Amino acid sequence: MSAPDLVSLTIDGTQIQVPKGTGLVEAALAAGVEIPVFCYEPRLGPPVGACRMCLCEVTPGPPKPQAACTLTAADGMVVKTALTSEMARIAQNATLEFILVNHPLDCPVCDKGGECPLQDLTFRYGPGNTRMTFPKRTFDKPIPISPLIALDRERCILCYRCTRFSEIVSEDNQLVARNRGSLSQIATFEDEPYRAHFSGNVIELCPVGALTSTQYRFEARPWEIQNVPTVCGMCPVGCNVNATTREGKVKRILSRNHHEVDQGWLCDKGRFAYTHLHAADRLVDPVLRVRRRGFEDVSWDRALDEAERLLGEADGRIVTALSGSETVEQAYALAKLLRRGLSSHTAVLPEEVCDALDALRLPLSAIADADVVAVLGDAPVVERAPIVELWIKEARRKGARVLYELDEDAVRGASNAVLVWCGPLGRGGLRVAELAQRLGAKGAFYVPETANGRGVCDAWAAAADAEPGNPDPIGLLFVSGDEAAANPDVRAMAEKAERVIVVSMF
Repeated sequence: MSAPDLVSLTIDGTQIQVPKGTGLVEAALAAGVEIPVFCYEPRLGPPVGACRMCLCEVTPGPPKPQAACTLTAADGMVVKTALTSEMARIAQNATLEFILVNHPLDCPVCDKGGECPLQDLTFRYGPGNTRMTFPKRTFDKPIPISPLIALDRERCILCYRCTRFSEIVSEDNQLVARNRGSLSQIATFEDEPYRAHFSGNVIELCPVGALTSTQYRFEARPWEIQNVPTVCGMCPVGCNVNATTREGKVKRILSRNHHEVDQGWLCDKGRFAYTHLHAADRLVDPVLRVRRRGFEDVSWDRALDEAERLLGEADGRIVTALSGSETVEQAYALAKLLRRGLSSHTAVLPEEVCDALDALRLPLSAIADADVVAVLGDAPVVERAPIVELWIKEARRKGARVLYELDEDAVRGASNAVLVWCGPLGRGGLRVAELAQRLGAKGAFYVPETANGRGVCDAWAAAADAEPGNPDPIGLLFVSGDEAAANPDVRAMAEKAERVIVVSMF
């Protein structure tokens, strides 16, 4: 691969070289200079220069401040930011003054307070006080544009990040800007509720407190919380997330950008479904089934003693039903207990797994670079692995041909074809791997039904090498997870088992 063409430019007295086509905001970062922005977000497509916060003095060019986010680095360009240019400083100061003309001073009660770009940039670049004495505009608030998102129009600075996400990235076109000029407002199309698989991303994109989560509203302040990096377990994608905790309780889920997995986007299931941790019907204490009396709450000590007794009395005639939602660590610990400790090697695995795809593995971001994407199987990708749907949409925006029925000639004729199997009869990825090898596709993806079925199966296999038996009758059925507990086949097995232990949340 040839090296990219470089251009030389000077930013605040520092001469740098960057690849041709690099935006001025990124070029400034390479020089160690920050150009403040509100509307600029590279993931949202071409810049729009709406907020004007990035105004700089640029030569050669017209003798007035230029929006840096809309410019690319050019050879011989000289850029002066507010740090070195009085023109840029006055322009940025005026921009912030106009933004704050009607912005409410409710930072102490705003959920964005303490982690708000408008607060930070006003402190660094804005006026120390206001010259305006007239009353600020007010609107009805908060407006519930969906059950999970509240809109405060008084705080909106019209950066259009949210509407661009709705139009360009998720392509649901439900969030729009209506009216013009000073009367512009963010609204849902025809005032319908914002129903989409990725609506929660606009909360994080909003640089002020105009769009907030109803779940997190008034729940915590930034100095009271800890953001714990983790991985979402709601689907097979495994998006990188931060779990915001306060006093040991999860209060919200935020994205944690991994450019090869999720690009910093989250589906609404991954963002909002954490509230099941606090569900009223969640099992938080052990229950024991007592003959003629049904289920009774028992202490943890008694529950552990009872579990130990049942495991011992089963004498190895144990069958384990796994859900595929366990972590690798949980599955390995359980396998070590049952397989090594009790010589019980029989398991009902969550789904079939196959190693045939290993030679065709690519990061999810490779979907966006394909010229042909064939989506096979009967299950909707957006339901089983929502972020994969966003990668497919990005591929289409870049000009890829997206097929929902296999066209072998199109796949063979493509220089960079990718197959995605989502649905039953995939045999753990074997079918899509065979198709990809036969048709010469560069990559293939299998979207499993469970969140971590492959990892759970690998962990179970790694714990011991012994072959599974066929206990008859089943002395003890050990059910791990809600998915296994709801499985009709596992329920039928429980009817025949002498004893049952269930580890479940509900």
